[in-house]
Amino acid sequence: MEVAPGNFVGLNLGQRYTGTGHFVRLNLGTDWDDVPVEPVIRGLRMGAGLPWGSASGLSASTRVGWGASPLLSVTAAPRWQNAASIQQLAALGWGLTPLLKGALNLRWSSAAGLRARGVALPWMALPKVQAQLELQWHGKLLGLRAACAIPWRPGRPVSVGAGLLWGVGSDLRRASMSVPWRSLLQGRRAARLPWGWARPVPWTIKPPPKPDPDPDPDPVFPPGNVVALSLGCALISTPGLAPLNLGATACYLARPQQRTYVVINSISVVRIPDRTPIEVEGVSILSSVDAWGISFDLDLADGAQLALLKPTAAGPRQVEVTLNGYVWTLIIETYRKQREWNRVGVSLTGRSRTALLAAPYAPARVKATTEDRSVAQLVAEELADTGFTADYGTVDWLVPAGAWFYDGTPAMDAIARLAGASGAVVQSDPATQQLHVRARYPASPWDWRGTQPDHVLQEDIITSESLQVRSAPLYDAVIVTGELAGKGVTCKVRRQGEAGQLFAPQASDPLINTSAAGAERGRNILSDRGEQAAIDLVIPLFGAPLVPGQIGRVQPLDLVEVVGEAGTWHGLCTAVRTEARADSKALVIEQTITLERHYTDAN
Repeated sequence: MEVAPGNFVGLNLGQRYTGTGHFVRLNLGTDWDDVPVEPVIRGLRMGAGLPWGSASGLSASTRVGWGASPLLSVTAAPRWQNAASIQQLAALGWGLTPLLKGALNLRWSSAAGLRARGVALPWMALPKVQAQLELQWHGKLLGLRAACAIPWRPGRPVSVGAGLLWGVGSDLRRASMSVPWRSLLQGRRAARLPWGWARPVPWTIKPPPKPDPDPDPDPVFPPGNVVALSLGCALISTPGLAPLNLGATACYLARPQQRTYVVINSISVVRIPDRTPIEVEGVSILSSVDAWGISFDLDLADGAQLALLKPTAAGPRQVEVTLNGYVWTLIIETYRKQREWNRVGVSLTGRSRTALLAAPYAPARVKATTEDRSVAQLVAEELADTGFTADYGTVDWLVPAGAWFYDGTPAMDAIARLAGASGAVVQSDPATQQLHVRARYPASPWDWRGTQPDHVLQEDIITSESLQVRSAPLYDAVIVTGELAGKGVTCKVRRQGEAGQLFAPQASDPLINTSAAGAERGRNILSDRGEQAAIDLVIPLFGAPLVPGQIGRVQPLDLVEVVGEAGTWHGLCTAVRTEARADSKALVIEQTITLERHYTDAN
């Protein structure tokens, strides 16, 4: 009789009462009340011959005791090596009840012989076999309830059979043990196995840890789970409230590149000093680094207003032109008249008021210095008693007595000569009676990328672009010398870091009498070299106040940074033409700026 381990419950398919025969009860580990009786083999054969559907025949067969049911599994006890055969016999599905009932046809004559095969081994021999435990419940159902009072906690001995070796002989495999259910604690004897001492842990020398790599630099941008708070948006028709911009793109006006640019153009032309309004159809204003004055053209809307602008005995008339808030003050020098059917067209031409310092308005003078004067002082002397002032913004040096002289030269021409000695140019202020003396290159092209630009121009506001490439030798040295013996100096000017072997044409001037003047003149000469391009850009004239992405009035010698899809580059403004024209639909005001771009020294 095979005994199942303690962690399994025997499944007895024998039934005490079968009822009508249409189903078989499932008894989990419950044995019969009576002691099993050796069945009569002859009666078993007779019972097996009855048809299954006959209930009376089935009830007769139930008289056979199932206590010897383990004998039915005798044929399923092959040697341990035949594991595959065991798996094949265990593949019988539970749902095949008719097949299990067919097992009633087994012969019971060999029951005694099978029982004799059981090996009665002592308890201490259990480690050599696979011990199985089957609990037999003697007594009636009431006894089963009494046995339920035993706590389940002592159920640990059910794992006694886990310590058996695989290679134990097959003769010992059928050893059985009948242990009362109330003495489960005795099964713990087989669990007391010596563990033994662990092997000593070997000692190893661990090399010192490698130094940690340098930490990554802090990211320039915030992480993705952080929203930037942009406070760069101006107030928009919300008095007393400041908009909260979560991210730079949340504020429409704070974006450098907007989807739509709105410009409200305005134009105003008045005669000064009485400020009589003048109606015009179009205005064109041009300024350049190659000319000290600003030139303009006016197209009158009413030809009859020409009488208001004709010159008088006191001199030419002056007008004030205002475009989108930017002011130009000009004098009218000439006019052109054209007659058509039902219309008289009049065009006026003039220059900035600084033209009054030049011919034919200013007298030619003669001068020779008798004292040492700086260049800035000599410029101020030329403007004395004229109502004009000068803003001297380049290198200044001391000119010795007798080195500065001229004959029959107006004041503006004298100032231009003083500025040109160091490579500077003269520019007229658009609105006031002031002159600006500045270097032809306020910053050398090789320093443009590190210089703060005067304007940042977004490429998306450019409405038109044209380019003309020019090339100049890559000079790296020049000789600058004075013309007066005993008063002038000779300087070799070389760009720092270069060999100084390709010389530009020599430059001379009577006012080159110090090394500072010679170095500044040479720097301006060497700045005009290499591969270049003159780029004309047409952009709107945005009125003040400006917001990011917009650009106001650009003037010559302003450094402009252009931001585009292909990258960022810098250019020096050399000319600006501002045009305003009115038609039946709208008033358009644009400015065309010419930028000098240096590919060799800048970008």
